[in-house]
Amino acid sequence: MTVKLTIAIPTHNRAALVRETLASITSLAIPAGVEADCLVIDNGSTDDTAAVIDDCARGAALAMRRVFEPRLGSSFARNRAVDETASDFIFFIDDDALAERDWAAELLDDMRRRDLDAACGMVIPQWSSQPPKWLGPSLWVKLAVHDRRKIESAPTSSAERLDNYFSANVGFKRSAFARFGKFREDLGVVGGNPISGEDTELFARILARGGAMGFAPRAIVHHLIPPERMTRAYLRRKSFAFGMGTAFAGLQNHNHLDKLVRNGVRMAAAVMRGDRERAIYHELECANFFGYWRGRLIAR
Repeated sequence: MTVKLTIAIPTHNRAALVRETLASITSLAIPAGVEADCLVIDNGSTDDTAAVIDDCARGAALAMRRVFEPRLGSSFARNRAVDETASDFIFFIDDDALAERDWAAELLDDMRRRDLDAACGMVIPQWSSQPPKWLGPSLWVKLAVHDRRKIESAPTSSAERLDNYFSANVGFKRSAFARFGKFREDLGVVGGNPISGEDTELFARILARGGAMGFAPRAIVHHLIPPERMTRAYLRRKSFAFGMGTAFAGLQNHNHLDKLVRNGVRMAAAVMRGDRERAIYHELECANFFGYWRGRLIAR
């Protein structure tokens, strides 16, 4: 029996980057018995994105097509992908990520072998320039990338955590959307809207309603980290936004006053011993706290 797989790539004004992503998709090793295609959701792009996608489609080794989604936002783009395909499985990869040759095969194998409704793979940082010394592995989660060495040296089960699941590398059974719903369209960073966490909310919903979700460590993509994301200001904004998203999504959290006090004390201690990485980590936890309570106030 043939299994149908759609690889979906939402993109907005990243013509040069999405060309590289598409090149990695056309080089994938597709297993026997799998019929794969690629769907690119042009999310209101005003650059050369449409021309790039159409050019890549002409020489692609697998069927590739573009759809235009005018409503700006990652949730709108992802939900449009779900609506546009009837495939058994839908895999999402970001438009600034590169898939390894066996990415789709490994992700599909994990999902079928373990009968998972959804699974996330490994997201490895691809630094566009040398990161600052303070941007160590404990901060990578704030960039939605993994510390590969830490994951591979620990039991596989230790990676099966909500905070380890990133939508830059995720696969779903089609039936999962019928059972658990799609991405919430009131969440997701777009324009001046800072409320993020639409992917985490969906993952949490799947788990809360009895769905099966796991981590596929051999399904690997490399995520570009540009210089503008390697700053404290950027990481503070992201942490604040994720806190707001957590509040709007109603997710379980630990943003009580003791968290703020604890992280404030630990930040001061890290500063005193000259550990800038840990000082910034606790600073970002404080930003998450303030974002959460800002979200709670707005929600009221």
